[in-house]
Amino acid sequence: MSDRQVLVLGNGFDLQCGLKSSFADFMQTRIARVGKIEAMLSSEDVPMITVQRPDGNELHGNNLSYLLWGDDLTVWDFILIEDKQLRTWYDVEECIKEWVDYSSPSAPSSPHLRQICDAFVKPDKYHWPDLKCPVKAQPCVLAYATDFYSWDGQPGPLLGILLDQLHRFEASFAGYIYNQVSCHSHYSACANTLITNLANDEMPEKIFDVVYSEGWYSGLPGSTNILDFNYTSPIIWGWENCPTCLNVHGLAGDGNIIFGIDGTNLIPEQECYANIVKFTKTYRIMELNSTPHPSLVSPYLSSDPNSATNTIKFFGHSLAEADYSYFQAIFDEVSLYESNTRLIFYYNERRPDGKNANAQEEMFEKVNHLITTYGQTLDNKDHGKNLLHKLLLEGRLIIKQVPLNSREVHIGNN
Repeated sequence: MSDRQVLVLGNGFDLQCGLKSSFADFMQTRIARVGKIEAMLSSEDVPMITVQRPDGNELHGNNLSYLLWGDDLTVWDFILIEDKQLRTWYDVEECIKEWVDYSSPSAPSSPHLRQICDAFVKPDKYHWPDLKCPVKAQPCVLAYATDFYSWDGQPGPLLGILLDQLHRFEASFAGYIYNQVSCHSHYSACANTLITNLANDEMPEKIFDVVYSEGWYSGLPGSTNILDFNYTSPIIWGWENCPTCLNVHGLAGDGNIIFGIDGTNLIPEQECYANIVKFTKTYRIMELNSTPHPSLVSPYLSSDPNSATNTIKFFGHSLAEADYSYFQAIFDEVSLYESNTRLIFYYNERRPDGKNANAQEEMFEKVNHLITTYGQTLDNKDHGKNLLHKLLLEGRLIIKQVPLNSREVHIGNN
């Protein structure tokens, strides 16, 4: 058996290592700031503040939009707060898509943007003379666009404003995550231990040996690569034969993180397509990855059945459809149907947030949906239909509890 493997990490990894890195944790800090501003407005003496527009000019005011802007709160804060009230959870990528995308080439913009453009032309129709408490998303966007961006009422420039606001929102989230890591003195040790356990689990021999007292880690050359959907670095760069780690959506410490949408179904004929495509993950990753990086996956060669990456392990990732394009690319590279590549999906019945009920069953459902959806992309439709059955029959699909300590790691001939 080959020892080449890829670890795919999501936010569950950082949560297990003690970080308050969930989006809900971050938004609680933003909601608290909104509350303070709303309380300030109820007082008799509201201070005048100076704010700087994106073009560098300064403005003075003391209404709600000025106070919110001055506290570095963006329109996406209020869009997401309002959206969460409908979903009961934060779904950043889907929320962005609903605001900037549309399904019909004949529609000038998304319903949200159409109403805001209409309100710009007919303000009396919507009764939006200014923001009100509690803050609502659409009037907030209108106020920011007119107060700080000199908006002309057209959907294309409004998408540009939303993108600029998204950059500002991402910068705030990056700062939050960076502070979480800085304040958590044990994060690196926890992350390295968990990486070691994941790397060694279900392998014919140990991939990493660890001497905790000296902080020394040694791995087999080129054995493990990491595809990390988090904004943190989970490994100590002093490792011997250090794993290659790609933070696909950027690093908080570099201040270059991205939120984006899946652009698979975008229609180039859509009006404002050039503005919408800038919100897609593909477009933004092109901007982010200006320097080349080694390939994380060894491809399948028909002349050598063992050429492909042997094992792909997933931990802490929600397996949401927004990231299916990444997984499809990996599965295509290893020729999942033809190769000997194994997939291992880890669930966690001992999550630190206590949300452990039905963890195994939820993972079964997510894996079934992922593999079934991927099977539909195969040229051979019969192969696509029986892919899940084939993986199970050949012992190439494993769903198990994550090994949180070395005693739970299974090493041996598989």
